[in-house]
Amino acid sequence: MDASNPIDPLFLALAQPVLRGPEGQPVTVTPGTGGAAIGARLWPRDDQGGTVYVWGHAAPQDSVPWLASPRRIWALLDGHRPLTVAPATGWGLSVLPPYPSVVSAQVGGLTVFFANTARQVRVFAADAKQAVELEPVDDAQIFAAWSCAGQLWAAGMAPRLLAGRDDDYDFSEALLLRWSVRPLAVAARWQGRDLWRVNELATSAAGWSDVLGVEAWLAALPGAESGPRWLLGAPLTRGLHGPIDYFFWMIGPPAPDDYMALLLARVDGLAAAAASEPPPLTLMRVLDGFSLIGCCSTGDACGALVFTARRELERAYLPWPSQLHVSRWDGAAAQLGAPQPLSIVGLPPQAAQAMLRDFDAIYHPAFGYAATLTWKVREVPAVTALLHSRDGRQWQAVQRLEPAPEPG
Repeated sequence: MDASNPIDPLFLALAQPVLRGPEGQPVTVTPGTGGAAIGARLWPRDDQGGTVYVWGHAAPQDSVPWLASPRRIWALLDGHRPLTVAPATGWGLSVLPPYPSVVSAQVGGLTVFFANTARQVRVFAADAKQAVELEPVDDAQIFAAWSCAGQLWAAGMAPRLLAGRDDDYDFSEALLLRWSVRPLAVAARWQGRDLWRVNELATSAAGWSDVLGVEAWLAALPGAESGPRWLLGAPLTRGLHGPIDYFFWMIGPPAPDDYMALLLARVDGLAAAAASEPPPLTLMRVLDGFSLIGCCSTGDACGALVFTARRELERAYLPWPSQLHVSRWDGAAAQLGAPQPLSIVGLPPQAAQAMLRDFDAIYHPAFGYAATLTWKVREVPAVTALLHSRDGRQWQAVQRLEPAPEPG
């Protein structure tokens, strides 16, 4: 795991905005010229002639561009120096979209990568010259990471011990972790259901009666670097999930068809920065009937778009593209707008009620918002379209994307 000398085509592609495209392959987004629409092109093959697949990637506004595949991570340090994180043993199959297998955060001059495997998280820290592998986090999955007060925080899920059993469990308990950067070591590990503090700020007390706990933290919304962070989570709800000791999640993270609500909570890492106690967790809001699809920045430090799917109990499986909604997050005011239907012009009629397979979105100051939307109709191969928007609400399909054929 060290710096690469020549700039190969993959690092040149990494210097441009990236989205997860058809069949999970990366695409480079290119701004249109003279008022033309944006476009996208597939990444080149890797140095072994293989197709690259995306298991996580940086946003255009991140200070370190990077992209993770099932075998390695490519990063550009200081915007021009390539670094490859390629451990001797790949992390192998872990989770599939819509939630990333690899996430990253910058803290204390380090870029830290968390790679989810089947039963543990492998951790890599890169400085200006090299990357080293740290102690893994066993029995966990991490879906979000950030820095606060000079410390590294991460959120995801961990096993929940089943009542009356000591030999088996499922991943169904929200997890928060904190690292001290110098030395970089696990300072504390907290599991959420019995430690969060509920405060009904945005709804009536009756609205919380169906929430039994938090299955997983799926994303962290932006805010001031030294202030609280807001987490989006998958709640355990009475009636849908039954008793707390019931197996309802076995492999992979919660998918959009696994739950019918979305939880917004506030975690005050600053209050816990100098203490060994877990941070205060405040339940801020429950979006009943919505499941998380993804998030992207709005270009400012505290804003984000939150993409959700409107769920119906009679359709408890993969949502349709026509059920996509978008909410605007204002981190400065700590407000999440009401979900609004996502308007997409130019999709073929059959896409409206097809199975939603994947959705990935970014913001770039040169063109606004870009997204890839993948859907599937019965036995027909999945279709991916490139979407473009200036405001994040009105979208247009501008290009159909085809996956690269396997070499052969």
